[in-house]
Amino acid sequence: MSKMVLIRDPRFKKHQTPDAHPESPSRLSSIDNVIAKWALAQRVNEVLPRKATFTDIARVHKESYVEELKDKAERASRDNSLIKLDLDTYMGSESFEIAQLAAGAGLAAVDAVTDDPSNTHCAFVAVRPPGHHALVDAPMGFCLFNNVALAARYAQKERGYQRVFIIDWDVHHGNGTQWAFYDDPSVFFTSFQQYPFWPFDSGWYLEDGQGEGRGYNMNIPLPKGTGDRGYLKAFDALVRPILLEFNPDLILVSAGYDAHQEDPLGSQRISTPGYAMLSQRVKDLADELEVPAVVFLEGGYNVKTLADSAVATMRVLNAQDEAECGAVHASYLMPMSAANSNHVTGDQDEVQVDERIEEIRRHFKRYWRSLR
Repeated sequence: MSKMVLIRDPRFKKHQTPDAHPESPSRLSSIDNVIAKWALAQRVNEVLPRKATFTDIARVHKESYVEELKDKAERASRDNSLIKLDLDTYMGSESFEIAQLAAGAGLAAVDAVTDDPSNTHCAFVAVRPPGHHALVDAPMGFCLFNNVALAARYAQKERGYQRVFIIDWDVHHGNGTQWAFYDDPSVFFTSFQQYPFWPFDSGWYLEDGQGEGRGYNMNIPLPKGTGDRGYLKAFDALVRPILLEFNPDLILVSAGYDAHQEDPLGSQRISTPGYAMLSQRVKDLADELEVPAVVFLEGGYNVKTLADSAVATMRVLNAQDEAECGAVHASYLMPMSAANSNHVTGDQDEVQVDERIEEIRRHFKRYWRSLR
């Protein structure tokens, strides 16, 4: 398999947030530096994003909300100010157009993996602002437009995909994506998250869809202190069997790296090698089903571990064969004297994690034969 598509653009750094805000341009600058360290740009196909149109955005978001954001961007431009949209979400004069570009980057990624499937099997979308908290009619959690949801709808409405499987491994629940597809059996959404955590009103496993969408929304709320062992076990025991049974023709990933053990906003214990192993599972499933996979940057606020982990995902996706995959994983596994971020981690309470995974399996086996 040939090169991964990477979508990035320096314009994403123009989205404005206050000084010391965790969602800052330095996140993308750090990723750029690690891409350069591994000389990855020479080994991938880079594609520039395009702006999502109002029609594209209206497939998920209410037109009144889009107009409201546009008006606020114009006010920010007139006043040369930052607009506070909610407790922690901001926009400046250029943020509306940059959010359009971030949304359009996902559409360009879908095009790339669709138009040349023999040469392009996967893509990584390195954008800001992130998207998975954005609601149909409101911003939330640093997010303006729901990039992954817009890509899923575009794939179905414009590119002929029928069944989309979305995996969200951000430390926070992907509530915006959940509610966008809560009654839709053509999109399966699963979200790993620290629980209880923010958002405080969503993310429990009994939220399993409604109407025809019952059973097509699976939350995996993991206890504080869950590490590589618990995340990988949950993926293997819950996500893999359902994904194979659902048999999607497109896999999308909301890849937050804030469940890293060194991230300042979360309390989980995933390591950089752990993210490489999660990414390998996505790649393996995409290869097994011969379907494309598109990975979207979401959270991650320790810029070093964010960059290392995001580029680990890219290197895994871009690996040409089994030997190269092995070499990529080996490069992240250091001796015990090395940095903690390069140690595969266990769980603070292995029994509690295993009990939670079993609770979720028992609940969802009513919907999915593969869990019985």
